[in-house]
Amino acid sequence: MSATNIDHKICSICKKKTEVQDDVVSIREKGASGINGASLQRGDNIVVTVGSVVHSDCRKLYINPRSIQNHLKKTKEATSLKRSARISVGCFDSQSDCLFCGSKVEPNSSDYSCVKTDTFAKTIFECCGDRSDDWAFAVKGRIEYYSGDLHAADCVYHHSCDGNFRSGRNIPQRFSHEPMTRRRKSGRPKDDDQDQAFLKMCGYLEANDEEQLTISFLGAKMKEFLCCTDRTNMAMAISKTN
Repeated sequence: MSATNIDHKICSICKKKTEVQDDVVSIREKGASGINGASLQRGDNIVVTVGSVVHSDCRKLYINPRSIQNHLKKTKEATSLKRSARISVGCFDSQSDCLFCGSKVEPNSSDYSCVKTDTFAKTIFECCGDRSDDWAFAVKGRIEYYSGDLHAADCVYHHSCDGNFRSGRNIPQRFSHEPMTRRRKSGRPKDDDQDQAFLKMCGYLEANDEEQLTISFLGAKMKEFLCCTDRTNMAMAISKTN
């Protein structure tokens, strides 16, 4: 091909202009078939016809079987990471959003803690494998996004979300974005207030495991966690008794 025909043509593969000094080739029927076949394998939309101009290096690399395999591998890994960490990136903030539910953590709330140990991430990661549901998939994605170093990322979490996740239950209703179910469950009604207070207390004990706490202090703390008046009075009575 003459220099005039080569100059300022567009390479069908890299989409860059070709220059006179470039090593380019004019595609024939066999060459077009090879490039189009490679495009199909790669999942690209590149289509060349007889007479198309491409850089020699672009052509060699594009149709190389090993290059195609590496491209597919990287694409698969990128897609998997994007899917698993879809909530971890973008709007998710490790320092203000709950690791489990993704909702904002209230700074003045007693229902949250910061991740302080490396074993926390390991334990939760194992729980993800046991649950194997959509919630576990999202949490696993966040852990992988930060390479398991949740302490360095200053990750925070709700005590209630932590308790529910570990015990195989769903996201607490107040943090869930799913519509509330109207179906009544069979069996004895559950005391949500008492249950949530217990989870908060467990979270508090975990976060303050190095302190020596008295029974009276725990009774007073339970009073703070309980919303129901009757339960609060009960906690006060327990505190006075002990």
